[in-house]
Amino acid sequence: MHVALSPTAIHARAPRALTSLASDAAASPSLQRAPIEIVKLTSRDLQWLPALTNLLIDNVHQGATLGFLAPLSRYQALDYWHGVFARLGQHHALWIACESEGPGRLLGAIQLSLCPLANAHHRGEVQRLMVHSQERSRGVAGQLMARVETAAATQGRFLLQLETCADSQAEAVFAHLGWQRAGAIPDHCHDAEGQLRAAALYWKRLPHLV
Repeated sequence: MHVALSPTAIHARAPRALTSLASDAAASPSLQRAPIEIVKLTSRDLQWLPALTNLLIDNVHQGATLGFLAPLSRYQALDYWHGVFARLGQHHALWIACESEGPGRLLGAIQLSLCPLANAHHRGEVQRLMVHSQERSRGVAGQLMARVETAAATQGRFLLQLETCADSQAEAVFAHLGWQRAGAIPDHCHDAEGQLRAAALYWKRLPHLV
């Protein structure tokens, strides 16, 4: 997740609908998959709303703790993304991972919120990393995290933080990518099934690039 990537693509292509894979690509060497492209979206890239809605619903229904309970309706998911697009700008950014060939199927998304406080212009928060359940184990999360870290560092934000569900698979991913666990808050929130779960807090110090 933390390798520097090429500069952000400027123009986002229109997505095609998310489709089911016949089998796990890792178990099917003959299945050729298109390269992954990381794209920073703007408030004008509304063509991605249907695919982002599908992505959020898929993650929540797979048990991800993203602030929603299952079942999540399309109306709720779409309303959430409209709110995200309305916030995009100087202090909030959204990147997507999509296939770089063809119409560009959406694979995942991530957000970065930069603290606007005068005494905290050195830090930011990584929010709502999502990878479609059919696209796991192909490095999507790692590339999204790498892009966020690079973007934050180039803006002088050398300290990042995030929170995730404690004792989840995500914890192992963040630890593998060099993030430090600061602790956990018990009974922090309900998971997608309505059960109280602890939240794990992570941080990472980035190189000074500016």
